[in-house]
Amino acid sequence: MQRWMGWAAVAAGLIGLAGCTNGPHFGDAQGWSSSQKRAFERILAEDTYASLCGLEPLYEQYRQNRDTRTLSRLLVGYTENLANSCIDLDAFNALQRKRREQKIHTKFTYKLQNASASKVMGALKAGQSIDQILKPYIPPMPQFKSLLAAWRSGASGETGRKIRMSLERAKLMDPDPAHWQTYFLVNIPEFKVRLYENRHETLSMRVVVGKKTWQTPIFSATMKYVVLNPTWNVPDNIARDEEIPKLLRNPSYLKRKRMVVLRSYDIDSTPVDPRSVNWRQYLKPEWKKKELPYKLIQLPAKGNALGRVKFMFPNGNSVYMHDTPAKSLFSRNFRAYSHGCIRLHKPMVMLEHLARGGYLSKDWAEVKKLLDSWKLHTVSLSRPIPVHIGYFTAYPAAGGMVYSPDVYGFDKLMKLKGAR
Repeated sequence: MQRWMGWAAVAAGLIGLAGCTNGPHFGDAQGWSSSQKRAFERILAEDTYASLCGLEPLYEQYRQNRDTRTLSRLLVGYTENLANSCIDLDAFNALQRKRREQKIHTKFTYKLQNASASKVMGALKAGQSIDQILKPYIPPMPQFKSLLAAWRSGASGETGRKIRMSLERAKLMDPDPAHWQTYFLVNIPEFKVRLYENRHETLSMRVVVGKKTWQTPIFSATMKYVVLNPTWNVPDNIARDEEIPKLLRNPSYLKRKRMVVLRSYDIDSTPVDPRSVNWRQYLKPEWKKKELPYKLIQLPAKGNALGRVKFMFPNGNSVYMHDTPAKSLFSRNFRAYSHGCIRLHKPMVMLEHLARGGYLSKDWAEVKKLLDSWKLHTVSLSRPIPVHIGYFTAYPAAGGMVYSPDVYGFDKLMKLKGAR
C-alpha cells in the first residue's frame, strides 16, 4: 500500500506539471520529442521559410542516418538563416569595402539577431514547439509573407532571383514588430515611398534617390520632426566638388542662390564676406579630406535645394526626405540623381496628410501659416513614425508584384550561402 501511495504521489506531481506551460518534456538525449522531430522534418522537406541554403549536404546526411545530433545542427543552422538571412554577409561586406575603395559611397545596415546554438537548443529542451522556436525570427515586415509565397510558387530565372534576394533582404530589416504597424517604406529600386497605417497603404509617391556612385544607404530610423522653409547646409564634399567651382566661375553665384558664408553651420552666427576668402586653395588635394573652415548655407527660398519642407528621422547617415525645386526628374523612369537624400514628388501632400492625421504637434492650419511665413520653423511629431529604407527589386505592392532594375547592383553582389 505504501509503495502504491508513493507512485500515486509521483503521478500526481506529473499531472500538476502538465498544467504549466508545455508540461513535462520527454525527449531523447538531444532533447527532441517525436512531435518536434516530425514538425521540423516537415519544415525541412518543404523548406517552409526558405532557410535551408548552405545546409543541403547536412540535410541529406540526416535523411540517411536519422541521427538527432545532425537534426540539432540543422535546427540551429536553419534558425540562423531565418534570423539573419541566407546571404553570405562576410563575402558581401568584403565587396562593399572594395566599392568604397573605388570611391562609391555605399552602406547597407542590417540588425543581426541572436540565434545562438545554446538559445535554440535550450528552447528545444524546454519543450517549446518548433513553431514557437522559429516564431521570434520570422521577419515582422508584412511584405515578407508575400515574398515567401511568391518564391514558393516556383518562379525561376531573373524574376526568381529578384524574388529570392528581396526575400533574403527582408530578413535583414528591422526585427522589431512594433516598427511594422504604421511606418514609411522607401523602396530604392522602385524609386517610391509608401506610408502604411495599421499595415494598410494610405499614401505613396515617386522619389529621387542617391546616384549609383553616391547611394542612399539602407537603414531604419524614426521620423521625429519636420522642418518648414529649411536652410540647406552644404556638406563640405559638395562645397568642394560643386559649389566652390561655380563660385569661382561666377562671383555673383552665392547671391543668386541666396547662400551665405559662415564659420559654422550655426545660422545665427556672423556672416563672412565671400570676397575675403581665398576659395581656390580649398580645391587643392591637401584639402580633400579636411574640414573646410567656411560653411555655405542656402537660406529659405523658392530655389532652395531642399524646397519648402524636409522630414527628419535622425540617423548617422545625414539622410532625410525633402522637397526639391528639380521637379522635372520625377517624370523619368530612372530616378537615381541625389547625393543620398530622398527627394519627394509631392511633399506637401505628405505634410498635409501627417498634419490632418494627427501625427504633428500642430494642426494643418497652423502648419500652413508657418509655411507661408517663409521663415525657418521646426514642428515635432507627436506620434513618431518608423522609416525603413529598403532595397527590393521584387516588391509585393497593392496591385501585385512589382519588379525593378538592380540599380545599385545588390542582386549581383549578394550570394546565398552554399552557392557556387
